Amino acid sequence: MYQNRSIAQVVKHLIDVDVSLQDSLQRGYANLSAVARFLRPTVEKLVGNKVSLDTIVTTLKRLRGTYNTIRFNIAHIIAKSTVNVRTDVARLSLKRSAKLLKALRHLISRYQKGFVQVLEGLSTITLVYDSSLHEKIVSKFISKDIIYKSANMAAIIVKSPKEISSTPGCIATILQQISRRGINIDEVISCYTDTIIVINPSDVGRAFESLTELIMFCREVISKAL
Repeated sequence: MYQNRSIAQVVKHLIDVDVSLQDSLQRGYANLSAVARFLRPTVEKLVGNKVSLDTIVTTLKRLRGTYNTIRFNIAHIIAKSTVNVRTDVARLSLKRSAKLLKALRHLISRYQKGFVQVLEGLSTITLVYDSSLHEKIVSKFISKDIIYKSANMAAIIVKSPKEISSTPGCIATILQQISRRGINIDEVISCYTDTIIVINPSDVGRAFESLTELIMFCREVISKAL
């Protein structure tokens, strides 16, 4: 698969799938020689030949500039965003069916004053809601329709300007910022200007800090451009 690709292409692929390496290149703290030594065994295995460290280092120097910018239109939107944390959040995933969709419409109308979000997939339906509603909501469904349930989650809610709905890359930038901290994202729901990210409560502090850092960075980018 990779033997017909150049060393530069293989190195780029390895960086593209490793957000920690992207982060080190973006922030400028990566020791390029150390990164090259780390990558060389995999690169040689993929290309099927011996590869010099200098070749990999040269490629890393060229790649370094491709991970260090956020497009101005994305920075403009994120700079105007705010972050809120919601604890005591529950999640319920169900098998998708016409019967369940009908039941959910009734359920949502009943609890419309509370925090209830629904995400429809091709085969599943996921609800994210206040933990205080968990027992009441779960009791409305039979066990064979329930795929996953948890009453101990948290939600990071990023509220952005309306332009986020028509600007590619904003949500990806937000999610990448969290994943770079090694935080598992359990669920993502996009509701017009709100991006709701469901995570483990133990990760809330780091997630909030990482997004605050991103927003402040974008504000600095915008201020320098004015």
